[in-house]
Parts: sequence; C-alpha cells; structure tokens
Amino acid sequence: HKDCVIKAQVHAGGRGKGMFSSGLQGGVHVCDISQNVDDIVQKSSMMIGHNLSTKQTTGEGAPVSKVLLAERLYSRRELYVAFVMDRAAQGVALVCSTRGGVNIEEIAEEDPDAIIKV
Repeated sequence: HKDCVIKAQVHAGGRGKGMFSSGLQGGVHVCDISQNVDDIVQKSSMMIGHNLSTKQTTGEGAPVSKVLLAERLYSRRELYVAFVMDRAAQGVALVCSTRGGVNIEEIAEEDPDAIIKV
C-alpha cells in the first residue's frame, strides 16, 4: 500500500475536525494511492472551491483554493513547534510541545505545562 495525505491549505487550526460546505467532514484525509486514485480526485474536488469551517474560522468558513498531496510518513515521535504573534509582548513567540501538534489547543487546555512558550 502507498498511503498519501490530502490536506486543505487554509490559515486556520483544527482543519482535521472541520466541515466543508460541500458536506465533506475534515480537511485532512488519508488515501491509498495504489488502490484508488478516484478517491483522491473526489476528496480534492470536495475541498477545492469550498469553504472549510473550523473552531478558528467564521461561521461561513475559510475558502480552500489549494490542497497539499503528500506521501504519508510514519514518525516515531511527533513534536509541535510554531512561531506565533504574541500580542501582549508585541512580538514573536516560540511555542513548543512534546505532545505533538494534533489537537494542540485541547492539550493547552488540559495540561498547560505541556506547552512551552519562549
């Protein structure tokens, strides 16, 4: 099997749990490229040209004009590293976690000590 990942390219977190205006659930999908290319085409067409609503978008969602198609890799360890704008400090902050990047907002709520901000 040759797995690939299709990711909607939007400036919003939580895209994996989002909902498209086309009815497609989630902005990240894993497909087996060796078995069914039609699945990739179908999912991509339900993303491109449609809005993706997440916790971080407005009610109508963010328009998707591009998707990323990449080989699925299996990592031994997932880390989260991001440079974000810190409005309070009026500058850039480095945010890190050893608990990975999926659901980082939930991790921050459940275990604030798991997030390091510099």
